[in-house]
Amino acid sequence: MRATVLSVALLLGGVVTLPPATVRAQATQSLEDVRDQGILYFKKDHYKQAQALLNRAYAMPAGSKDFLTVFYRGRNAYKLLVLEQAFTMARDAERLAGDDEKKKASVQDWVTEMSSLYGGVTFKAAKGETNKKGRIFFEAKTGIINKEKKERFNAIRERFRTIDVELPSTIYLPYGAYTANRVPFELTQGTEPPEVEIFLQVVVGEDDGGDNALWWWVGIGSGVAVVGLGVGAFFLFQEPEPEERSVSRWSFEGANQSLRVRH
Repeated sequence: MRATVLSVALLLGGVVTLPPATVRAQATQSLEDVRDQGILYFKKDHYKQAQALLNRAYAMPAGSKDFLTVFYRGRNAYKLLVLEQAFTMARDAERLAGDDEKKKASVQDWVTEMSSLYGGVTFKAAKGETNKKGRIFFEAKTGIINKEKKERFNAIRERFRTIDVELPSTIYLPYGAYTANRVPFELTQGTEPPEVEIFLQVVVGEDDGGDNALWWWVGIGSGVAVVGLGVGAFFLFQEPEPEERSVSRWSFEGANQSLRVRH
């Protein structure tokens, strides 16, 4: 009955006060308790719940130095396609593994998988860029036929339309040819990560998250500034992308460099 009342209150937007005993129990949980709960959620494929617990464990004293916390926080981020966090955790986990061959092998297998699917690109401020934070809109230069690759790219693209980024930042995408705020670049496996200069997109006024949000476009492509276009209006005038001419096989599973993104 208590659980039902709690659920109804949450659905109605009510404020629910947890019993003092519950608050005390949460406050006294050890790093191992919180971490293990997060790992359990991860293994049951409940990645959002795992994220909350593993982030909490990581923020606890010694959490960032605990191999299992770092390892599973990164693998969970990989599942959620928060790749900048995943690659960072992978590097930290490799360091924390020390001389433990089993841990080192687990990290290496994970890194090898991520690196076979995703490449990094470092974005820097274009000359004249004065905005400290803004957003990056990615588009594929050719249509992506492979369904799994397309879904992964679309998920990453949508996330970066909703979070602010500071430059320089390194972002990971599936290998391929793209544009970032209309600046072209290409990611090819086995080559050096490219560095791309861009102007950020900045929200003007209140961003309601929809097509009516106003953006300030500065110096994109030909150096023209466009003010007051809704997101939907801008893409209405984009030329259609040509279809991809080849199909590649991709596998998918659970990883970045120092991307300064709010997460």
